[in-house]
Amino acid sequence: MSDEHAGGAVRPEERRDWLDDPVNVDRIVKALGVACVLVVLADFFYHKHGHFGFQSLFGFDALFGFLAYVGLVSVAKLWRRVVMRSEDYYD
Repeated sequence: MSDEHAGGAVRPEERRDWLDDPVNVDRIVKALGVACVLVVLADFFYHKHGHFGFQSLFGFDALFGFLAYVGLVSVAKLWRRVVMRSEDYYD
């Protein structure tokens, strides 16, 4: 049997990277979740010196970072509506 298909060219072997396996992707997501929990729990082990009182609250940095990320993505979606052009804009 031949490895040729209708076009006559030899088909290259399918390359499968380690991220193509859903099990590995699940492992990465779980590892990131564990890392996030560990970073938040690290707040118990050091004393913070913030300029304002609320900066020394438990988990403030994690909450602030998450809210900043959500805000950035939301603003980017709105900005896309402003600057988006039709597909044939330059034709």
